[in-house]
This record gives sequence, C-alpha cells and structure tokens, in this order.
Amino acid sequence: MRLAVLLSFLLLCALAPSSQATPLHEGWQPVDGLQIFYREGGNPDDPTVVFLHGNPLSSLMYVDVMETLARTGHVHVIAMDYPSFGYSDAPDHQRYAYTFDHLAQTVDGFLKARHITRYSLYMQDYGVPVGFRLMTMHPDSIAAVMVQNGVIHLDGFPSAQDPQGELRQHWEHRNAAVDSRRAAYVRSLPYPSAADRDDEDHAGPDALMQMTAAAQRPGIIDARNDLWFDYGNNVKRYPAWQSLLKRLNVPVLVLWGNKDQFFTTPGAFAYKRDAPQAEIHILDSTHFATLDAPDTVAGLVNEFLAAHRDALK
Repeated sequence: MRLAVLLSFLLLCALAPSSQATPLHEGWQPVDGLQIFYREGGNPDDPTVVFLHGNPLSSLMYVDVMETLARTGHVHVIAMDYPSFGYSDAPDHQRYAYTFDHLAQTVDGFLKARHITRYSLYMQDYGVPVGFRLMTMHPDSIAAVMVQNGVIHLDGFPSAQDPQGELRQHWEHRNAAVDSRRAAYVRSLPYPSAADRDDEDHAGPDALMQMTAAAQRPGIIDARNDLWFDYGNNVKRYPAWQSLLKRLNVPVLVLWGNKDQFFTTPGAFAYKRDAPQAEIHILDSTHFATLDAPDTVAGLVNEFLAAHRDALK
C-alpha cells in the first residue's frame, strides 16, 4: 500500500507544472503557402512584443529573454523565423524572392494570421530593416521601438561608409566573386565540437549548430546571397526611416554590445538624432547580446516596458 501511494505521489509530481517549466510554446503558422516557425509566451491580452531576429540566426537567439519577460514582465512575446532561417520553410530562391520587402510581407502576413495588430518591436541586425518596413506599413500599430545592434545610420556601419568600397559597389553591381566567397565560407562552417570552439560572439553551441545546419541546406546560400545583395536597398532607405522614427515619437530603447565589430557603437548614439527620447545602454557584450548576456538584456527591457506601460496599450 505504501509503495502504491509513493508511486502515485511521484507520478503527480512528474505531471504537475514546474515553476521552472518554460513559459514558451512553439508552432508553425501557414503564411502564403509557407510554414513559418514561431515561439510565443505570455498572455495575449497583455501588451505584445514582437522579436525580429538577425542574420544568420533565428528566434532561438531570443529564447532566454522571452522566457524571462513572459514570466516577469506581464507581456505577450512572440518571435518567428524568416523563410530559410531556423525551422521555417526554406523555399528555393527561384520560388521565393529573398528580398527584405518580401521578408517584411511574410512577417506582416504572419502577424495578421496571429491576430496581432498592436505591438512593440525588438529588432536586431536584419530585424531592423524588416521592422522598419513594418513600421512604414503600419505606423499606428507600433507602441514602442527597441533596437539592439542594428542600424539605420551609416555611423554604425563602417564597412558600408565608403561608396567606392567593395560592399557598396557590390550592392550597386552584383559581384559574383563576393557571392562565391560567401558560399565558400558557409560550406566551410564546421559543426560545434571540442576541436573547433571558435565562438567570438558568444552565441553558444546550440545557436551555432542551428545556424550552420540551416545555412548549409541545399540552395540556401543562393537565397542568402540574394538577400545580402538586396541589403543595399536598406541603406538607400535610411533617411526615410530616420524621418519615420522622428514622426512616430514612440518610446525608444537602444541596447548595443560594444564588442560588435560589424555594427559599431556610434550606430547606437545616432538614434538620438531622430529620437531624443531614446534610452541608450552600451553593454559589455557582443553582436548577439541576447545570447551572451540575456539576464542583462531582459532586465533592461523589463524596466523599459514597465516605465512605458500606458503607451503600450
């Protein structure tokens, strides 16, 4: 009898919700014939924060921060993987045009399918040009803007500052040698192992594994090269996005890992020109601060959202 009671007690403990259980759930949302993977948590009746990931990662980069916010921030959080990134479908570039306009259309379709019409944006890297397109399409939907290591000013983009440099010239006249070099780099990426622990951005082995596996799928480097070539159209829109941010006049938070050699800290302070109300924090972290310092990021986001609770409704 005692054994039966003990077994029943252990079974109930195993089935009972753990206070440490993840508050996120995952799924796939059909959007225009594609299955878009997403992570979501919190109460949908609370203010929503949409997380837009950077290159070459996915919504995985936000898991720790989203979990903390869902537990403690009284917010609804959601992040999706763009086509060919993470766990979302990866259509061939002949079937799906890999441009930032198209990515933004897909993300917009995803948000409509999830019935999300009012939200704050947290954007990093590629997420910034995707997010500013959403802001352009639906300015009245935006409650607040949060940026982490992503630019709308050349101040923080040293490799793109010279109009005659290789990068800007590639965006004007596509250079096959640049495409080939990028493809060779992706093919050379090893899976994380004890013998190969190069992780200067402190992304961690799980993120590196997913990044590598996703990028090395057949044909995906062609898609990524198309998207990188299209990045030049983002630079052309910087002045318009700067004006948009000024007109919106919403709460703005800028977080920046100071060890990022690609998007540098002057890009953080440049947001003050368009949003004098912006709160700026330079972190002792990397390009992927949400992976390297998730507790710091979550704490700052929580404080920011709490301070602007009325504006988020």
